[in-house]
Amino acid sequence: MAKGKRLWRGAALGFSLAAASVQAGQVLVPEQSEIRFMGQQMGVPTDGRFQKFTVDAALDPAAIEKSAARIVIDMNGIALSAADLTTEIKRKRWFDTAAFPEATFESKWFRALGEGRCEVGGTLTIKGVSRDVIASLMLKNEGQALVADGQFELKRLDFNVGDGPWADTGTVANEVQVRFKLRLRPQP
Repeated sequence: MAKGKRLWRGAALGFSLAAASVQAGQVLVPEQSEIRFMGQQMGVPTDGRFQKFTVDAALDPAAIEKSAARIVIDMNGIALSAADLTTEIKRKRWFDTAAFPEATFESKWFRALGEGRCEVGGTLTIKGVSRDVIASLMLKNEGQALVADGQFELKRLDFNVGDGPWADTGTVANEVQVRFKLRLRPQP
Protein backbone atom coordinates (compact mmCIF):
# COMPACT_ATOMS: atom_id res chain seq x y z
CA MET A 1 0.00 0.00 0.00
CA ALA A 2 2.89 2.39 0.73
CA LYS A 3 4.11 2.01 -2.86
CA GLY A 4 0.65 2.97 -4.16
CA LYS A 5 0.63 6.10 -1.98
CA ARG A 6 4.08 7.06 -3.29
CA LEU A 7 2.92 6.64 -6.88
CA TRP A 8 -0.17 8.74 -6.19
CA ARG A 9 1.93 11.45 -4.51
CA GLY A 10 4.41 11.34 -7.39
CA ALA A 11 1.60 11.74 -9.93
CA ALA A 12 0.08 14.60 -7.91
CA LEU A 13 3.50 16.30 -7.66
CA GLY A 14 4.06 15.89 -11.42
CA PHE A 15 0.64 17.41 -12.15
CA SER A 16 1.35 20.29 -9.76
CA LEU A 17 4.71 20.98 -11.41
CA ALA A 18 3.13 20.90 -14.87
CA ALA A 19 0.45 23.35 -13.75
CA ALA A 20 3.06 25.57 -12.11
CA SER A 21 5.18 25.62 -15.29
CA VAL A 22 2.22 26.96 -17.27
CA GLN A 23 1.66 29.63 -14.64
CA ALA A 24 5.39 30.48 -14.54
CA GLY A 25 5.79 30.52 -18.34
CA GLN A 26 5.07 33.37 -20.69
CA VAL A 27 2.46 36.07 -21.04
CA LEU A 28 0.95 37.36 -24.26
CA VAL A 29 1.90 40.67 -25.83
CA PRO A 30 -1.60 41.32 -27.27
CA GLU A 31 -0.79 44.33 -29.43
CA GLN A 32 1.79 42.24 -31.33
CA SER A 33 -0.28 39.05 -31.59
CA GLU A 34 -3.12 37.92 -33.84
CA ILE A 35 -5.47 35.06 -34.65
CA ARG A 36 -6.97 35.19 -38.17
CA PHE A 37 -9.19 32.85 -40.17
CA MET A 38 -9.78 32.47 -43.90
CA GLY A 39 -12.55 30.71 -45.77
CA GLN A 40 -14.54 31.03 -48.95
CA GLN A 41 -18.09 32.22 -49.57
CA MET A 42 -19.43 31.55 -53.06
CA GLY A 43 -15.84 31.00 -54.22
CA VAL A 44 -14.66 34.37 -52.92
CA PRO A 45 -11.97 34.42 -50.19
CA THR A 46 -13.25 35.83 -46.90
CA ASP A 47 -11.22 36.50 -43.80
CA GLY A 48 -11.70 37.66 -40.26
CA ARG A 49 -9.88 37.96 -36.99
CA PHE A 50 -10.35 37.54 -33.28
CA GLN A 51 -9.48 40.79 -31.55
CA LYS A 52 -9.54 39.59 -27.93
CA PHE A 53 -7.88 36.46 -26.57
CA THR A 54 -5.67 35.34 -23.72
CA VAL A 55 -2.83 32.84 -23.66
CA ASP A 56 -1.37 30.88 -20.75
CA ALA A 57 1.81 29.28 -22.06
CA ALA A 58 4.99 27.61 -20.97
CA LEU A 59 6.85 27.06 -24.22
CA ASP A 60 10.45 25.90 -24.13
CA PRO A 61 11.97 25.45 -27.61
CA ALA A 62 14.86 23.46 -26.07
CA ALA A 63 12.41 20.96 -24.48
CA ILE A 64 9.28 21.46 -26.55
CA GLU A 65 7.72 18.14 -25.50
CA LYS A 66 7.39 19.55 -21.95
CA SER A 67 5.55 22.66 -23.15
CA ALA A 68 1.91 23.56 -22.53
CA ALA A 69 -0.51 26.19 -23.79
CA ARG A 70 -4.10 27.28 -23.26
CA ILE A 71 -5.80 29.89 -25.43
CA VAL A 72 -9.17 31.46 -24.62
CA ILE A 73 -10.84 33.50 -27.38
CA ASP A 74 -13.52 36.11 -26.66
CA MET A 75 -15.96 35.27 -29.46
CA ASN A 76 -17.65 38.67 -29.16
CA GLY A 77 -14.34 40.17 -30.28
CA ILE A 78 -14.67 38.63 -33.75
CA ALA A 79 -14.34 41.02 -36.70
CA LEU A 80 -14.98 40.57 -40.41
CA SER A 81 -14.42 43.04 -43.25
CA ALA A 82 -17.89 44.62 -42.92
CA ALA A 83 -19.99 45.51 -39.86
CA ASP A 84 -23.06 43.61 -41.15
CA LEU A 85 -20.97 40.45 -41.61
CA THR A 86 -19.55 40.83 -38.10
CA THR A 87 -23.09 41.12 -36.71
CA GLU A 88 -24.27 38.09 -38.72
CA ILE A 89 -21.42 35.76 -37.72
CA LYS A 90 -22.23 36.32 -34.03
CA ARG A 91 -25.79 35.03 -34.49
CA LYS A 92 -27.10 31.64 -33.40
CA ARG A 93 -26.63 29.83 -36.70
CA TRP A 94 -22.97 30.82 -36.85
CA PHE A 95 -20.96 31.27 -33.61
CA ASP A 96 -23.91 31.98 -31.28
CA THR A 97 -21.77 34.27 -29.14
CA ALA A 98 -24.65 34.96 -26.72
CA ALA A 99 -24.73 31.28 -25.66
CA PHE A 100 -21.03 30.50 -26.31
CA PRO A 101 -19.00 33.64 -25.54
CA GLU A 102 -15.65 31.79 -25.49
CA ALA A 103 -13.75 29.29 -27.59
CA THR A 104 -10.76 27.46 -26.13
CA PHE A 105 -7.70 25.52 -27.21
CA GLU A 106 -5.93 23.25 -24.68
CA SER A 107 -2.64 21.65 -25.76
CA LYS A 108 -2.17 17.93 -25.14
CA TRP A 109 1.29 17.47 -26.65
CA PHE A 110 4.11 19.17 -28.54
CA ARG A 111 6.53 17.46 -30.95
CA ALA A 112 9.79 18.90 -32.30
CA LEU A 113 10.32 18.73 -36.08
CA GLY A 114 13.70 20.49 -36.20
CA GLU A 115 14.98 23.98 -37.04
CA GLY A 116 12.43 25.72 -34.78
CA ARG A 117 9.48 23.87 -36.31
CA CYS A 118 7.12 21.76 -34.25
CA GLU A 119 3.58 20.46 -34.05
CA VAL A 120 1.10 20.95 -31.25
CA GLY A 121 -1.92 18.75 -30.74
CA GLY A 122 -4.81 19.66 -28.55
CA THR A 123 -8.52 20.13 -28.08
CA LEU A 124 -10.35 23.01 -29.73
CA THR A 125 -13.81 23.83 -28.34
CA ILE A 126 -16.21 26.05 -30.31
CA LYS A 127 -19.95 26.33 -29.57
CA GLY A 128 -19.63 23.63 -26.91
CA VAL A 129 -18.22 21.12 -29.44
CA SER A 130 -14.71 19.77 -28.82
CA ARG A 131 -12.47 18.32 -31.53
CA ASP A 132 -8.80 17.39 -31.63
CA VAL A 133 -6.66 19.55 -33.93
CA ILE A 134 -2.99 19.59 -34.88
CA ALA A 135 -1.24 22.86 -35.72
CA SER A 136 2.13 23.37 -37.34
CA LEU A 137 4.22 25.88 -35.45
CA MET A 138 7.42 27.85 -35.94
CA LEU A 139 9.11 29.16 -32.79
CA LYS A 140 11.75 31.86 -32.78
CA ASN A 141 13.35 34.05 -30.17
CA GLU A 142 13.26 37.79 -30.77
CA GLY A 143 15.16 39.46 -27.95
CA GLN A 144 13.38 38.58 -24.70
CA ALA A 145 10.24 37.47 -26.58
CA LEU A 146 9.31 34.12 -28.07
CA VAL A 147 7.21 34.27 -31.24
CA ALA A 148 4.96 31.32 -32.09
CA ASP A 149 3.78 31.46 -35.70
CA GLY A 150 1.36 28.71 -36.70
CA GLN A 151 -1.60 27.45 -38.66
CA PHE A 152 -4.14 24.65 -38.94
CA GLU A 153 -7.27 23.80 -40.86
CA LEU A 154 -10.67 23.02 -39.38
CA LYS A 155 -14.02 22.03 -40.80
CA ARG A 156 -16.64 24.52 -39.61
CA LEU A 157 -19.50 22.01 -39.80
CA ASP A 158 -17.66 19.81 -37.26
CA PHE A 159 -18.40 22.63 -34.78
CA ASN A 160 -21.98 23.36 -35.97
CA VAL A 161 -20.89 26.70 -37.42
CA GLY A 162 -23.22 27.76 -40.22
CA ASP A 163 -26.39 25.68 -40.25
CA GLY A 164 -29.60 25.72 -42.27
CA PRO A 165 -28.98 27.13 -45.76
CA TRP A 166 -25.39 27.95 -44.74
CA ALA A 167 -24.59 24.23 -44.28
CA ASP A 168 -24.31 24.02 -48.09
CA THR A 169 -20.55 23.82 -48.68
CA GLY A 170 -21.06 25.10 -52.22
CA THR A 171 -22.15 28.42 -50.73
CA VAL A 172 -19.72 28.59 -47.79
CA ALA A 173 -16.71 26.27 -47.87
CA ASN A 174 -16.41 23.80 -45.01
CA GLU A 175 -12.63 24.25 -44.75
CA VAL A 176 -11.36 27.20 -42.72
CA GLN A 177 -7.68 28.09 -42.41
CA VAL A 178 -6.66 29.47 -39.01
CA ARG A 179 -3.39 31.36 -38.71
CA PHE A 180 -1.92 32.81 -35.57
CA LYS A 181 1.09 34.77 -34.43
CA LEU A 182 1.62 34.92 -30.69
CA ARG A 183 4.31 37.10 -29.18
CA LEU A 184 5.08 35.88 -25.68
CA ARG A 185 7.37 37.42 -23.08
CA PRO A 186 8.58 35.92 -19.82
CA GLN A 187 6.30 36.50 -16.86
CA PRO A 188 7.58 39.32 -14.65
